[in-house]
Amino acid sequence: MQRPQRIRIKNESGKFQSLPDGKEYFQDLGGNGDILFLGVGPTPDLLPKLFPEESCYYYIECPDYEKQIPTSHDIPAKFIKIQPGNTDFLYNKNFRLILYKPNKRLFPSFWEPIISKLTLNKTGINSNIQSKSVWIPGDDKSLLVPEISRAFARADFTYRVIAPDAMRRDLLSLLEQERPEIVFSINFNGLDNSGETFFLLREARVKVVVWMVDNPFHIISGIKSAYWKEVPMLITDDWFIKPLQNLGAAKVEHLPLAADPDIFNPDVRSYPGLKERIVFAGRSSFPKKINFFAGCDFSQEDERAAISAINQGVKPDFEWWTKRDKLASFWPEKNVRATGFKAEQAGKIWRTEALKNAGSKLTVFGDEGWRELLPEIDLRKPIDYYTILPTIYSSSAIALNMTSPLLPNGLTQRNFDVWASGGFLLTDQTPGLSIFPEDLVSECSFSTPAELPELCNKFLTNPQQRIALSKKWREVILKDHTYQNRIINILNFLN
Repeated sequence: MQRPQRIRIKNESGKFQSLPDGKEYFQDLGGNGDILFLGVGPTPDLLPKLFPEESCYYYIECPDYEKQIPTSHDIPAKFIKIQPGNTDFLYNKNFRLILYKPNKRLFPSFWEPIISKLTLNKTGINSNIQSKSVWIPGDDKSLLVPEISRAFARADFTYRVIAPDAMRRDLLSLLEQERPEIVFSINFNGLDNSGETFFLLREARVKVVVWMVDNPFHIISGIKSAYWKEVPMLITDDWFIKPLQNLGAAKVEHLPLAADPDIFNPDVRSYPGLKERIVFAGRSSFPKKINFFAGCDFSQEDERAAISAINQGVKPDFEWWTKRDKLASFWPEKNVRATGFKAEQAGKIWRTEALKNAGSKLTVFGDEGWRELLPEIDLRKPIDYYTILPTIYSSSAIALNMTSPLLPNGLTQRNFDVWASGGFLLTDQTPGLSIFPEDLVSECSFSTPAELPELCNKFLTNPQQRIALSKKWREVILKDHTYQNRIINILNFLN
């Protein structure tokens, strides 16, 4: 027997999605009173049989859903439609809520705010006094969590680091314990893909901000709901502001990385054997790269194009690849990852060429992947970021930095940490360096790997000039570019 063909409609991301039917696709969200259906599904005429307790039913429906369902899609006469804008009736009356579960994937930007408001109305959370606290999804070893936590504490906030799974799973319980002023997420950590967490927090009048410290389009490529456009976002690379705004991002501003002087300062023990060495500390590729870029290709033609660009003095960064690939859309399709993979592979070539040109006094602290790229290298084991790395920066003659082509205007932690440690940095040119004094940048940056031999030799043979520049750079970093400075920017952004 042939199964009946399910109705298919386009969801809010423009993808076709089937509409399953049956009682198992309706979720009882609790509550007392008349039934309120949050979406009626493809067979509303069967709902009185599935839920026979009531003489009349209320329902809300998404306008984009109604435009697409067949004209024969009849609603039973006993069903009373409530417009979402009828807030006095909708949120001041007691209902038993029944959700058509596929709605959370079909049109989450429509449904999640309604579900959040109805859910919070059943609690006393909004009557709780709001504390001057910040929740940071992650753990004590998560990217930038220790630095941001300390900076918020110095701004007289209490902070709470919450496991991302707990944030998504137990949010109502957490809010019953405490209603914070801010949730500060790094790379959408702790927020779910449909927007449920964000809208619940917003409905509880908690300010939410996401700081994108990686390529924003790689981060949102896994989010199929358009809710991310409503989330206030800070980004470390201002190149992405205009493309994000073109997609509809409501509030996005630039917030560079910074230094934490508690960790990176000259008052650390010396690391032996580096006084005359040029050092680079970093991975040959980022973790979980293979899984993230599954199915993406970097052809021999792509490789030749990247090498040719580098030889002509051009870094083949993300912007360069988007133009070469003629990338038409950054979201919701995942094509952006294919372009990003090319930028990442070009970055490996860029870093390798720079290290090759650093000369015989180079020492690399990193993974074994560097051995394949640079067989003769003086390779040391990876070191701990928070304990050993400051000593390496303060003890070496020169530290090298190559920014990731995934961030055309971006910087790395090295652009701040090395100087804060009292070390000396040579970095590749990027428009992101414009936040620093131009005269200092011009002294300590290179445009192509081929410039490095002369530049390294210049500073290896002139330690006094290194010391003088390092002192000036450290003054600039401590004055304007600590995480304490960034907290002021974050609070101004939110307020």
